[in-house]
Amino acid sequence: MYAKHGAYSTEPAEIWESANVTGNGEMGAMHFGLPHKEKVVVNHAELFLPADAKQDMPDMSDCLEEVRRISRNEGYLASHEFFIKKGEERGHTIVHTDSFHPGFFLEIDQAPVDKIEDYFRGVDFSTGEIISSWREGKVEFKRKLFASRPDKMIVMSISSNEPMPLVALRMEEINHPGMEVSIRYEDDMIISRHLYTKGRGGYDSFVKISPIEGELVTDPNQMTVSGANEILVMMKIIPFAEGSQTYLVNFEELDGSYKELKASHIIVHGALFNRVSLDLDGGEKRSWSTDELLAAVRNEKEVSMALVEKLFDAGRYMFISSAGLRPPNLQGIWTGTWNPSWSSDYTLDTNLQLAMASVFSGNMMEGMKPFVTLIESFLEDFRYNARMLFGCKGILSGIRASTSGKHLHWGDSSWGDRECDTFFGAFWTCGAGWLAHWFYDYYLYTGDQEFLKDHTVPLLKEVVQFYEDFLYEDLEGSYMFNPSYSAENGIAANSTQDIAVAKEVLTHLIDSCQLLGVEEKSIPKWRNMIEKLPPYLINEEGALKEWAVWDHEDYYNHRHFSHLYPLFQSYEFSEEKTPELWEASNIALQKKMEHWLYNPSTDTSSHGRMHAGLAAARLGMGDTVWDILRMMAAGGAIYPSLMTAHYDEYNVFNVDANGSIPELIHNLLLFSLPGKIDLLPALPTFVTRGKITGTRCRGQIYVNSFEWDLEKRHIELTITSEINQEIVISLFRNNEEWSLLGELNHPNEWKIALTAGKPCTLRWN
Repeated sequence: MYAKHGAYSTEPAEIWESANVTGNGEMGAMHFGLPHKEKVVVNHAELFLPADAKQDMPDMSDCLEEVRRISRNEGYLASHEFFIKKGEERGHTIVHTDSFHPGFFLEIDQAPVDKIEDYFRGVDFSTGEIISSWREGKVEFKRKLFASRPDKMIVMSISSNEPMPLVALRMEEINHPGMEVSIRYEDDMIISRHLYTKGRGGYDSFVKISPIEGELVTDPNQMTVSGANEILVMMKIIPFAEGSQTYLVNFEELDGSYKELKASHIIVHGALFNRVSLDLDGGEKRSWSTDELLAAVRNEKEVSMALVEKLFDAGRYMFISSAGLRPPNLQGIWTGTWNPSWSSDYTLDTNLQLAMASVFSGNMMEGMKPFVTLIESFLEDFRYNARMLFGCKGILSGIRASTSGKHLHWGDSSWGDRECDTFFGAFWTCGAGWLAHWFYDYYLYTGDQEFLKDHTVPLLKEVVQFYEDFLYEDLEGSYMFNPSYSAENGIAANSTQDIAVAKEVLTHLIDSCQLLGVEEKSIPKWRNMIEKLPPYLINEEGALKEWAVWDHEDYYNHRHFSHLYPLFQSYEFSEEKTPELWEASNIALQKKMEHWLYNPSTDTSSHGRMHAGLAAARLGMGDTVWDILRMMAAGGAIYPSLMTAHYDEYNVFNVDANGSIPELIHNLLLFSLPGKIDLLPALPTFVTRGKITGTRCRGQIYVNSFEWDLEKRHIELTITSEINQEIVISLFRNNEEWSLLGELNHPNEWKIALTAGKPCTLRWN
């Protein structure tokens, strides 16, 4: 019963975090519970509970110069304390974002027949279908569930090989102070209206129950079905604005059997999922349950090829299921709690970026639209942030967002004695530039100049507008970033990430405008801004400093890897062009690994492990990347569904690691920049053969197939370029020389001419 591309378990999921999940980008569903007492949680991407909090902040712009004066004369912490106290005096307190919340819980109770045997639950990533089954004596029961893409609803089949005993279905009562709920049971429908008590509308929920034969009885509190071989359940959520009338859903227009509805759905879902495949020679372990695969990691201290294949698939499945109306939030498109950690919002200092990490290499370009829509919907709020916090033009992103992009989540929030135990969110200024990375990277992958002109350049210009107002020159004529925050790890001046993001934004803006032939008069000014950026610093240990000032020491025991941004995100550093900074980044990563990644006394944040892995992949440390996956699997940061947790021990359902794992694996096999592809740049020593198809590289290049067998000294690559171009392909493996068949040029690096639309096959031995 196992799916080649999927996960299964032989143990029921007793809590929602362990549920199998499905989604169509608009709605998500989770199925969990014991046989005879199950639940389906139905979610909608736009359900965020309005918080009872002020949605504005005081004007703090007159404090900036005093913050800078205090930081120079009394220290960085004193400047922050001054800013926080001024905010409190003016009425500001930390405001939490509106929380993502469940739509409704459908309870399914079934009368027992006999002892439960042969329990199975699984999800097929290639179809998006959840299946659970068990046997009681000779009676076999099955549940099937998927989130239909063409019909925009959740479809479930409850079935048996014999007429079923009594099955009761009801919508769980919601008793939450932020919600007024009315539930009606009418004929074959459950209809509920959910009104937010703090305003901004609410949503309607609809459940249609259609027995195949059998008898349906409706009473005021539930529906019961007896004697049916199958019950078809169709579910839908429709959000509405304040003052809207009740919606009606005509399920008759969507009539059909489960099989028919699934068939039309698979065409759409399969076209998205099956574009890409990874084969690491997983062998017979592909048929193992995820319980067995994860147990083997704990027992054998090794990650099987089959598990890595499935983690790659699970990451793309998460993104495809979640990205539609919105990009994935912290929990994708799923939640079973009214009190999710960090509101299950869009946390913008690392998490949304990781959730988006695989969108291009994973050939999921459709997922860019909801990301662009979300960021552009926040622009007016980002302008508000820049104006109110620092009196600047342009845009300033906050650290957390959901229904609003206003930077309200800052204030007094210390939780320990260390500097990194204080949240300096008000002083984080590189967020908008980091988010803009995907706008420009989309162009690098697609060559879409219309998008570049209409979306990328306007966004980059507003980021630069902020820098033009915010940055000032020191006595030597170099810009100062002050205040400056390195995410969750302290404040000083000139955080390395601030410098790197500004340089990336300015470089991309110049390159874009030159290509489009616009803003010619501004380009010299922007080039001058790059020249004025402070230089990166290397400390006495040879490591890249997290702050490019000498009056603040580095602190390595922390989960954020912000100062390695030029290594893992903007790709500014390279062994050829910046060898000293490349080596300094290597040393900094080694220090972070010693003090945080492999420190048994510190936290186990998956997002930190992902950024450590992305940095390690750039440095050719494939074995370290593999070990990070081992740590997560062994420690309980991966559920049996193969969705990920924020911490070990299954602590906090959180999918940003899912979003980045396919990119992480892709970067081990193929790393690309425009005009160049590196083959096997960080392949772990024991991954001697494999194949990947359907991925994409920067420079408008589609990877038809990339296959390697190092034991047989055979590598084959077939790529198709969308444009005529010449690229360089490099292949360096343990100082071995490889020969491109039919070519006599420089070993390990070759110039290849590509013709638009024509597949090019290259072979090495």
